[in-house]
Amino acid sequence: MNYTLNTMNLRQFIKQHYKTVDKCADDLGVTRRTVENYCFRNPSGILKHSGQIIQLDGVEPLQLFDAVAASMEQINESRAK
Repeated sequence: MNYTLNTMNLRQFIKQHYKTVDKCADDLGVTRRTVENYCFRNPSGILKHSGQIIQLDGVEPLQLFDAVAASMEQINESRAK
């Protein structure tokens, strides 16, 4: 399934809902590097914070899961090349 055409990836999700990686890291109680790892290496890692993230105004749970899936697909595609 190709999530990348219709769905934002995790980095875009963070930009939309937190504005910056630093704000996201502060709100989740992790380091900036951890959030960067979620975006570029291990998107599913952010799901341990899903309860906190879906509490944000305007966030639907499926948005988060779709963003994670899109990022995982992008990472897997880039590794296959």
